[in-house]
Amino acid sequence: MLPEWAKLLIGLAAIIGVGVAGTLLTLPYVEVVLIVIAAVGACAVAFVADRWPRRFGWRCPVLSLDDQPRLRELVVDAARIAGFDAVPKVHVSAWAEVQGHRTRRGRPILLVGLPLLVAADEAELHTLMVRELLAARRWRWHERWAVHLFMAHHPDWSWLGEASALLRKALWAETRSTVGSERFAAGMRAELLVGGAFGWHVARYVAPFSSKGGAADVYESFLWKIQLDGLLTRLRPEPPLPDAAEEIGKGAVAGDGVLLLPVPSGVMSKVPAELAIRLGKVISHKMLGRGGFALGARPYRMADLPAEVWARVGEFQRENVLDAATKLLGRQATDLDVVELAVAGRAGELEWWHKEQSCPHPTPGVCVLLPLFDVALRRRGYAHEHTFAQRELVGPVGDRINLVEIATKAERGEPYGILLGGLMTGRDPDADAIRLAAESLAGGDPTGWFERLYAESASGDAIVPWDSRSPHFLLTEWARPGRGRALVVGAGLGDDAEHVAGLGYETVAFDVSESAVRLAGERFPGSEVRYQVADLLAPPAEWRHAFDLVVEVMTVQALPEPLHGRAIAAIAEFVRPGGTLLVIASGREEGGPAFAPPWPLTPSEIGAFATGGLETGKVEDLRDGERHRWRATFHRPV
Repeated sequence: MLPEWAKLLIGLAAIIGVGVAGTLLTLPYVEVVLIVIAAVGACAVAFVADRWPRRFGWRCPVLSLDDQPRLRELVVDAARIAGFDAVPKVHVSAWAEVQGHRTRRGRPILLVGLPLLVAADEAELHTLMVRELLAARRWRWHERWAVHLFMAHHPDWSWLGEASALLRKALWAETRSTVGSERFAAGMRAELLVGGAFGWHVARYVAPFSSKGGAADVYESFLWKIQLDGLLTRLRPEPPLPDAAEEIGKGAVAGDGVLLLPVPSGVMSKVPAELAIRLGKVISHKMLGRGGFALGARPYRMADLPAEVWARVGEFQRENVLDAATKLLGRQATDLDVVELAVAGRAGELEWWHKEQSCPHPTPGVCVLLPLFDVALRRRGYAHEHTFAQRELVGPVGDRINLVEIATKAERGEPYGILLGGLMTGRDPDADAIRLAAESLAGGDPTGWFERLYAESASGDAIVPWDSRSPHFLLTEWARPGRGRALVVGAGLGDDAEHVAGLGYETVAFDVSESAVRLAGERFPGSEVRYQVADLLAPPAEWRHAFDLVVEVMTVQALPEPLHGRAIAAIAEFVRPGGTLLVIASGREEGGPAFAPPWPLTPSEIGAFATGGLETGKVEDLRDGERHRWRATFHRPV
């Protein structure tokens, strides 16, 4: 809590005190008095330093209100409302904070964070200044000490927390009655939002280079992220303090954890260069956790750092994630292990530095996947077009990838091409399937390539491109708990079958590949699903009209087009009276090209499932950019 020099003086005072205690009986009276005076003086200096917030004065320059007329009006009015006659002296801080203080003679002092000056609007900033000036007027020095000590240094001291909470609640109640409930809630939300956004920005962009000296463009880049990159609209903040939740107001945080606030226009639209450099040094000093920078360190611009430097940052973050996964799993983790944890919803269990930050990404799973995908894409020649938009990359041939989008798809288990295979290994995940299918078709065996693909995947010689290690997201969105018997067609490695069984169905799952059935059993030991080898084109006779729910996910499209009709008719026959068929498939227009495999289904092929007495339920034509999918249900009348 104290500056280093104050701590040194306290130490000296303690030493002198010990000396006094040991020599009182031997030293002359005058010398003893002088020693005691010196010790008391040292303690007094430390005490004064303790009362004076350490970010005031020597680290926070005074902001001339003559150069900021809009800000001056806000400060003067806030002081008037709080009951001060004098115009407060304004210091500007490196962090997103507002603090009120007054001198021994009663003059008010405001500490206003530069991030709030550039990001909070006038009404929000005015509310925060009123709150802090009311605190400066009402709180005595030991009350300010209790609140600031608890908030900044000792959040686990229960007795201090209770006292601090009472003081804050009383202050909030007075502020709310002074400025109005709506303005008070807006100011509190803005403080939480801007503080979280700036904290994330510093951790993501400044902290890796703190030993270089002050980042001259930390506030310039933060302003860019707010105005042009929508940072404040995308933020997923840390939860507010428990006793602040009610005051912040219901509706401040949406159900997905994203604050629903418009992008504000700050009181300061530009940051003076000298001020940015000085406060940038303060931030780097804080990141270092010691008393200075490396010898010869000078202010630098993050925007001027070469691409290879940012690449090392990505490598470091990836190592953090893998180390966290290794600790969680109890073995050396791989990139695919992290993907599996994200898909399983366990990303929040990973203990790594980013977990403690507010974040603009939609979920913790996306956060842990971003460094992995970033490193993999950089190794394949992708680069960032803008230094402060690290989620967007441009490929060697001009193709663009948004890391947040592909990480979101990976987290929900979508078998998205380059993610689960090629991106992690540098290989094209579709190449093995295309090669083996071509060889099998050339030999007159349209289904034999499935066994070769699964067998080679078990030895690591091939990639199964549709192996997402999770049930298909279109299945999980649709499915509801049920009863009866279920059949999963072309079950592969079992993820869809396990999900169906978890809904309460007595589940049978089959695949034409013996290796797939064996691997599914190994992946889910003790499963209630009955896995077996069967051929869709020649299924067991006892399966006719035998199942209450039949699930077909991307199986027919893996067969050559001439076999689609036979496969569709066979699947329709599995549904018993009163039962339901769910079909999920890639789609294309009638006569549209198919780059096989797979051979996506056309509208007429989807309609062909309504055969042998099946009736069409609901057909969903789902399109996401260039991606086209079907999700359709069919029912057999009782």
